[in-house]
Amino acid sequence: MPRWSAFAPEIDRGLVAGLNDGEENALAKLYDTYVEQIFDYAVSLSGEGKAAEALVHDVFIDAARRGPRLRDRERFRAWLYAAVRRRGMERSRARGLVWDWGIPGVGGLGGLSVEEARELLEGALDRVSLSDQDLLLLTFRHGVVAADLAAVLGVSPFKAAALAGQAKARAEAALEAQLRVKEKRCLRARGGRAPELQEHRRRCPECRRRAGVPLSVLLEAPPAPVPPPQLRHRVLHTGTDPELAGYRADISGKGGNLTPEGLPRQPDVPSPLGRRWLLAGGGMLTTFVVALITSFLIGPNLGLPTLPWPPGGDQTEMPVVTKPTSPVEEDGRPKSVGPLGPGGMHLSTSSPPTQVAEDLPGPQDTPQGTPSPSGSPPPSSAASPSPSPQPSGHSSPQDENQPQPPPAVTVVPELRVDTPLVEIGSDRTTQIQLQALGGSVPWQAVADSSKITLDSSGGTLGDGQGFALRVRLPLSLVRLAGSAVVSIINMADGTQTQVTVRWGLSVL
Repeated sequence: MPRWSAFAPEIDRGLVAGLNDGEENALAKLYDTYVEQIFDYAVSLSGEGKAAEALVHDVFIDAARRGPRLRDRERFRAWLYAAVRRRGMERSRARGLVWDWGIPGVGGLGGLSVEEARELLEGALDRVSLSDQDLLLLTFRHGVVAADLAAVLGVSPFKAAALAGQAKARAEAALEAQLRVKEKRCLRARGGRAPELQEHRRRCPECRRRAGVPLSVLLEAPPAPVPPPQLRHRVLHTGTDPELAGYRADISGKGGNLTPEGLPRQPDVPSPLGRRWLLAGGGMLTTFVVALITSFLIGPNLGLPTLPWPPGGDQTEMPVVTKPTSPVEEDGRPKSVGPLGPGGMHLSTSSPPTQVAEDLPGPQDTPQGTPSPSGSPPPSSAASPSPSPQPSGHSSPQDENQPQPPPAVTVVPELRVDTPLVEIGSDRTTQIQLQALGGSVPWQAVADSSKITLDSSGGTLGDGQGFALRVRLPLSLVRLAGSAVVSIINMADGTQTQVTVRWGLSVL
């Protein structure tokens, strides 16, 4: 590393204790201890001196205010690097790492010139990502490794070591590619050909000398910039002047949030809350995809209307009505049956069986049926003319000529349902229209599935009165397509009408 003193954990503990206790020269001690390292890192990220000065100024002011919140006081140096990385990441990602090679003090280069070292280092870094460049800068040039590197990046030590190892491997491969480019140029300048490249490396002393310089030496080679003297006065004035308290608070506010350990949170590392939301969102998306796939696997036609057959036929679906039936005569009157009904079934009846004609007395067996010798009616008939009941199967000519009264018609109240099929849309509700005809009708509604609910289970409708029975689906995140049947029962005559309720696939 450039001429920086070795890191000592006890120095960090003393600096944090001084800031926490409000010592007068605590900020000056902090600045003098780490300004050279922090300024070099800021110049590499920002690429220009003025921007680096502003960055270092804000970092030290923020450290004086929020540095004592650090839980592990031996990680104060890592806190400073994390603050610089947090504030300078936008500049570094836009421009890459930059050094001023014109400053005197280039480190040992193993016999390479400044131009050769610069060409090799910049050519190798151009072949790797900006995040790898930042890891190489922290690891090889500034000596931030192990737990301190994990604290700067905001990740676990295991992940930090893995990231640093991967960045080193990619950078060494990039350096090897840059060396091959230099060897090809050297071979071409000497009039050689491409197949002679391997032999040229073994024989050319210049190529062997370049290949012998490792990556770590090249990263330490750029000279460290010297902080300007006025920067120290500016930092101490801002950090101690009582009138600039609001300015100091504004600087700390621009530094972003802190982690639970008290370190600056990096913008490229998701927070624990963000990771929880990411996991929750991924779980919800997975659940939706699984439900969607399951709906297609269980039944691809769920929620779709049935296809008519044959195609083009006019098929009108009518409500399914079930009524109790009884045998009738040819003229439409109900037929009475005995204790044993058709097919030998035992039927209960409230009226006695009809008598046959042979069991009734004939006209000749009754006194009223005896004709008078003189042809005149008997006195009793003249006084009170009351017709005698005629037995079944025997009628007089006078009875046949007289008009028979029409049979009495009993009107049974009817419960009419408007449709045999309803569908539930996006509002999760639908209606079944009911109407009573011919009198008051008590009714009852029953669903065969618990997936739907009815607003009413029954009631009584007056003559001509209508009612809208509302059917609802409960609220759910993912609902597969399905159907259910609602039975509407006329409690007056036992008539039952079935209505099919359908719904399609929906996602909340």
